[in-house]
This record gives sequence, C-alpha cells and structure tokens, in this order.
Amino acid sequence: MYRETIHHAAGVTEGTAHERHATMLLASAVRRGYAVEFTPAGGALITWTRHLFGPGGNSAVRAERSISLEPLTPVGALSATTRLDLNLIAGDRHTRYAEKDGRRVIAGLTWQIPAFTTARLRARRLVVEEGDRLRLSLTARLGLLAQQHRTRTTDPRGWYRPSAGDPYGVAGLNRPGGRAGMLRDGGSAAMCSCGALSGWGGGRDEARRLTRDHRRAVAAAFIAEHLASVPAPAVSRCDCGGCAECMTG
Repeated sequence: MYRETIHHAAGVTEGTAHERHATMLLASAVRRGYAVEFTPAGGALITWTRHLFGPGGNSAVRAERSISLEPLTPVGALSATTRLDLNLIAGDRHTRYAEKDGRRVIAGLTWQIPAFTTARLRARRLVVEEGDRLRLSLTARLGLLAQQHRTRTTDPRGWYRPSAGDPYGVAGLNRPGGRAGMLRDGGSAAMCSCGALSGWGGGRDEARRLTRDHRRAVAAAFIAEHLASVPAPAVSRCDCGGCAECMTG
C-alpha cells in the first residue's frame, strides 16, 4: 500500500494506492516517456511537464506535474543476508509457504528460509502471496533496485595553486581576494554503486544531472522489462482535474 500524492492542474490530491494501481501508474508513465525515479524506501516519483497556453493562447506555459508513491511500510535497510533471501525468492518460481516443526517458512525447490526470517520478511511486507506462489512485493523490488543504485557526486576541487610545471600556472595572477596566481577547478565526478556510471561534470550541477539521468534510465529499463505488460486503466477514478491514471492533467 502506498501514500499517493498528485500535483495536478487543480492543486494537490492525496490518497492511497494499492500495489496494482501503483504498478499501472509506473507502466503508464514509461509508455508516455515520463521520468521515474525509485526511492530506497520502496517508493517512486513520477514527473512530467505539461505545455499549456497562457492568456490569449499566444504563449506557452510550462507546468510541472508529479505523482509521488510513498510506501506505508518502508523497506528500511536491507542487509546482505536479506538481499540474498530476496534474490532467492525472486529467482525461484516454485517459492511458496511451507511448514516446518509447526512454523511457517518460505521454501523454494531446493532451499528454505528459517521461520524467524520468514516472519520478519512478512512483517516488513517484502513478500506477497499470489495464488499458491510467493513473490516479492513491488515495494521490495523498487527498494532493492534503488539501493543497488546509490549515486553520489564529489566536491569540486575549487581554488588551488598550480604546481611549478603547470603550463597554466601564470593564470589568475591578477585575481582579487587573495586568489592571485590560483586556478579554479569546478569539476565533479558522478558515480553509482552499481559501477555502470563513472562520469565527469564540468560543475556539481552537471554531475548531479548525470546521476539523475542514470537513475531514471535504470528505472525505465526495469519498468519496461518487468511491469510494462500491466494495462493502463480505461477510466479515471478521480475527478481532481489532473487524472492520475492517464496522467494528462
């Protein structure tokens, strides 16, 4: 279950969204080319821009729109052992609940998760029953992906005094404020814990844009591969003026 916050043409609407509704929103967002980012808590933020006509219909106005999905039960920190357990569940189509010594356990084709750990995964809403099979909840899947792609940028070097052999060492001799003879390096590195991003921005803002683009690309690829088969709803369930399902408001 998610807390859903919609910023639309008529203002802000808040409510709750079940997993299937959240899945449909994410799939629809990618089909429309909207930006999606996952959060370590297991939620997501969908953003897009509407181009509207201003008074008289002569000028275009940019209107930012967004839908935030915050899990009512956040994923929380995922230890290495927990991640291994979740990957076991996700990778075995035979995963189900079984009983051992009178207690419920999660079991796959050739493995079992102890009763205590099973109870903890259930309490954290990381697993969901679907018929006679057990699978990861959407919250768990989004949280895992977000925590696998933790991005960061480095502090720019700033003002520094070049070495004697630096061909640009004479630059800035007349700079005021005690910076005579100094150069400025505003570059910032952009990195992701997955190892797939190792970029360089001319400034901190540019580096942050690289990390944001990387997170959005990862989210779009995941949704297209795993959630895109979910059909978009035919009818809106809201009258807020900024239809959350078709996301055209």
